[in-house]
Amino acid sequence: MTIQQKAYLALTATCLIWGTTYMVNKIGVSHIHPVLFSACRQILSGLSILGYCFFYKKMPWPDTSYLKFQMFLGLVLISIGNGVGVLGLSYIDSGLAAILAAFSPLIIALLTTYLHPEDRLSSLGWTGVWIGFLGVYFICSSKLDWNGIEFNSNLGILLTVLSVVAWGAGSVVSKTRSFHYAPIMTSGFQMIFGSIPMILYSVFFVDINDVSVNSEGLISFFYVVIFGSIVAYSAYVYTLKHLPAIVAGIQSYINPIIAIILGYFVLSENVTADMLLGSVAVILGVFLVNYSQYRKGRS
Repeated sequence: MTIQQKAYLALTATCLIWGTTYMVNKIGVSHIHPVLFSACRQILSGLSILGYCFFYKKMPWPDTSYLKFQMFLGLVLISIGNGVGVLGLSYIDSGLAAILAAFSPLIIALLTTYLHPEDRLSSLGWTGVWIGFLGVYFICSSKLDWNGIEFNSNLGILLTVLSVVAWGAGSVVSKTRSFHYAPIMTSGFQMIFGSIPMILYSVFFVDINDVSVNSEGLISFFYVVIFGSIVAYSAYVYTLKHLPAIVAGIQSYINPIIAIILGYFVLSENVTADMLLGSVAVILGVFLVNYSQYRKGRS
């Protein structure tokens, strides 16, 4: 199997696993404070990965420039991209959060155009961006209430959008530097560094008495640790190393579909016509952006 084939296999695993984690995270944060939930998940996953790298595989300790770069990416991708996103998920449905996360490839496309002018979008790509923006408007229109009646819903959407922008930015910035270290080590360090701000937040602002641990909460926690973090995140980092960032963003096609189906049938979440119309527009927009890049690469 070639490296590119492995990268596409890793991308497939990322799509399938992360599509389920919206529902699982939603269940988990109903028992444990979202920031504490995410912090414990990332620190345990990161320690497991680095333990494998250094004690089992005997990998050499990386240099300072690599560690500084991963510290920055950990803050952007994990602390904000994941931690803030899970916090937003405590206020909105898992399906809605997944649809908003599908906006990430459009952010990636815009930032790629800015940081790499040679990869600027074609007219077809820009059409996709505007269709995607229109889709997000339809998705949010039925949920946002600026009169403050649905403050929690507004806050959840804003936090989710912030996490999506951070995730897109981190994905693009990660492509600006190349290191010879294994992708799995990279994911481990990013998890460790990204968990530190969340741990500090939990120490000062989370009341441990509000934590309710039962079998449902524990199953949710270990599912996202093993599959959501160790397996899927490592696979995503591997995908980013060997495929363009805009291709890695394809996982956002699949995640919302899986999340909406599971949210509707398992969590009895409401699905509105605006959400469905908006999700179709976002997915179409992401497809057009990716297709424009693919067509340009073929020319």
